[in-house]
Amino acid sequence: MIAARFARLSAVCVLLLGASFAGAAPASATGADGSCADGAGVTVVVDFGDLGPAPLIRCAAGTPANGVAALQDAGFELAGSQKYGLAVACRINGKPGPDVESCAGMPSATAYWSYWHATAGGTWQSSQEGAQTAKPAPNSFEGWAFARPKSANDLPAPPRVAPVRQAAAPAPAPASEGSSFPWGLVIGAVVIVLVGGAGIVVARRRRAQ
Repeated sequence: MIAARFARLSAVCVLLLGASFAGAAPASATGADGSCADGAGVTVVVDFGDLGPAPLIRCAAGTPANGVAALQDAGFELAGSQKYGLAVACRINGKPGPDVESCAGMPSATAYWSYWHATAGGTWQSSQEGAQTAKPAPNSFEGWAFARPKSANDLPAPPRVAPVRQAAAPAPAPASEGSSFPWGLVIGAVVIVLVGGAGIVVARRRRAQ
């Protein structure tokens, strides 16, 4: 009985020690937050409009083959319609929900994703072709804005974020030695104490028998 308890305690301690050194899972390598550096790729802006959240800006590195690839390479999830596939953008990052759009065929004329292009520092221009055939120009901006015009005759508004390359945020200063709390060492020490204490208890009980 004592040996079994000791074995269970040791197993728990090993798990704790492993967790202390496991660290966080690596972030997805797809896309990067913020606009692309000059010459690094195509910047993609997604404006969710009244669906929320605030507009997102991400970088699709390199030279995406088309607008769909740029959106996906920037790290956005795209769902097309059941009838037309990705030729018709229905949801971006799960928006709009099924209460607004069923994604069966063409979207509603008063609730849909509009597609835009721009040069860096230029003006948004409504795309004259679909995202599956449009090829983003190198170093350019791609824009998606969820539109809710009052009627089918009203023109959609472009993304509310101007196609301007943002300055890169300064890199955080390197942490000085000893500035971060050594949780791994602390947990490791606790594990050693627990295992050692359990071993002493077992040895004493065996001698008492």
